[in-house]
Amino acid sequence: MNNKKLVLPYTRKALLLSVLFLMVLMSCKKDGELFPEFNNENLTIHFTDTMTITTTLLLDDSIRTDIAGANLLGIYNDSIFGPASASFYTEITLAGSNVNFGNNAVIDSVVLTMKYVSSVSAYGVTGVNMDIDVHRLTEQFTKSEYYSKDVLTYNSTPIGSLSFLPNLSDTVQVIQNGDTTWQSAHIRIPLSNTFGQEILDAGKDANIIVNNTALKTLVNGLYITPSTNVTNTTLAVNEGAILYLDMNSSLSTLTVFYSNDTGPEKSYSFIINSESKKFNHFEHNYTGTEIDKQLNSISHDSTLTYVQSMGGVKTKLMIPNLKTLSSEGKIIVNKAEIIFPVSDIGNNLPTIPTLALTGINSNNEPTFLIDYFENAAYFGGTYNSTTKTYTFNIARHIQDLINNNTTDYGMYLIANGGTVTSNRSVIGSNTSPNVSKMRLNITYTKL
Repeated sequence: MNNKKLVLPYTRKALLLSVLFLMVLMSCKKDGELFPEFNNENLTIHFTDTMTITTTLLLDDSIRTDIAGANLLGIYNDSIFGPASASFYTEITLAGSNVNFGNNAVIDSVVLTMKYVSSVSAYGVTGVNMDIDVHRLTEQFTKSEYYSKDVLTYNSTPIGSLSFLPNLSDTVQVIQNGDTTWQSAHIRIPLSNTFGQEILDAGKDANIIVNNTALKTLVNGLYITPSTNVTNTTLAVNEGAILYLDMNSSLSTLTVFYSNDTGPEKSYSFIINSESKKFNHFEHNYTGTEIDKQLNSISHDSTLTYVQSMGGVKTKLMIPNLKTLSSEGKIIVNKAEIIFPVSDIGNNLPTIPTLALTGINSNNEPTFLIDYFENAAYFGGTYNSTTKTYTFNIARHIQDLINNNTTDYGMYLIANGGTVTSNRSVIGSNTSPNVSKMRLNITYTKL
C-alpha cells in the first residue's frame, strides 16, 4: 500500500498514531478506545477477529524439482493423506575426459551409492524394509527445466534392486582397491554386471569415452524408484518412509570395479553432481481419504483443511466480508495477523516446517504478497511448536484490499520447500472450535 496517500490528509492523527502503535496490544479492547483518551483528536483503535475465512482444498501445481538441494526417494502410506511416493531421474557424468579402462577390461561389480542428507533424513517409519529398483533410461534429458509431474521413459526391467532397512546414522565400511575406509551413512545398490561390462567395453582396449556427450549416447541416465507405486503398494497404514538423499555428494556415485591386463582391483567412479541433470517425480493417491472428499466436493469435515509437500495439496483462502470494516469511513490497518492452528491428531508425523502464503492473480497463479518483501521474520510462516500455529503478518495486503488497490482473487496456503521435504499439515478451518480455529486478527484505526 502507499502509506503517504493514506496519511497526508490526516497529518496530526498520523503523528499520534506513530506514538500510539506501541501501546495497541496492551491498551485495546474489541471496538474499544485507547486509554488515556485523546479526545482532542478523537482517535479510536478497534480490534476484530470475527472475519469469515472460507477455505477450498486444491491439488497443488507441478513443482520444479531439477534445482532442488536434495532428492527424495521412497513411499509411505499416510493415515490421512493416503500413499505418497518419490522417485527420481539422474544422469551420470565422467570424472574427467578421455576415459580408458585398459586392455581386456572385465567387470567385477558395479555399485550405485547414494548418501543420506543427514542422520534424520527420512519422513515416516524407517523400521520397515524398503524396496528400491534402478532402471536404465531409454531417452535423454532434453529440457532445461523439469517438474514433479514430468516423466522419462525407461526400460521396465531393473538393472538393480535392493531390499533394505534404512540406517541413517551408522558409518559404512567400504573396501575399494585393497583399501578399507569408513564412510558416512549411505545406500549401496549392486547393479547388473552386464550393464557394467557395456560401459567398460566403450572404454577398453583402444576405445575411449571422450566426454559426457559421448557417455550420454551410451547411458542416457538412471531412474531410481520404489518397487511399488501409490496404486499397488502393500504398505499398511502409517508404514513406509521417504528418504532424503544428497546426490551432489562425492559419495553419490556409480562405480565400476574391474580388472584388466595389468591386474585386478581397479575402479572408476562416475559422478552425480550439480552438473548432472536430475529431477524428482512425485505421486499421490487420495482414494478413500478426507482429502479425496474435499477435492471432489463430496460431503466432508469442513472443520479441517490441508497442506502437503511434494506437490500434494494446497488451500485457497477467501475473506468475503473484509470491506465491511470500511463501511463507515476510511480506516488505517495497524496490524493484521492470520493464524493457522495445526490440528493435533496423534499421528506423530512432523508438520511442514514453514508454510508459504501467497496472493493469486487472474490466472490463478501464486504471487508474492506485498508484506513478504518486508522481511522473513516479520512476514512469518514458521511453525511454532509451543502454540502449534503458523502466523503471517499481512497488514499491508489487507489495507490494499480494503482500499481497492488490489483485486481480491484470494490467497494460497502452500508448503514451503515442498521439493525437499515430504511433510504435511492438518489445519483447523474458520469453522473449527475456538481453540483450533483459523482466524484473522485485525487492529485498525477509524479516521
